[in-house]
Amino acid sequence: MTRHHKQYKQLKCRDFGADCDFIAGAETEEEVMKHGYDHGCKVHGKCRISSEGDKKMKSLIKDVWV
Repeated sequence: MTRHHKQYKQLKCRDFGADCDFIAGAETEEEVMKHGYDHGCKVHGKCRISSEGDKKMKSLIKDVWV
């Protein structure tokens, strides 16, 4: 039987609509959003996100157990 020890927040770039396998994971929503912003800027050149994009990103965050 698998035991999960800790809950994390997860955000997949592909869920945001990109053809990209990047997955951000962190303990808090704020941290996972920062990883998502940093990745979007560095890899996809999306350094500014609208308030709608920000809301969409937050809605795509999932809780996962590891």
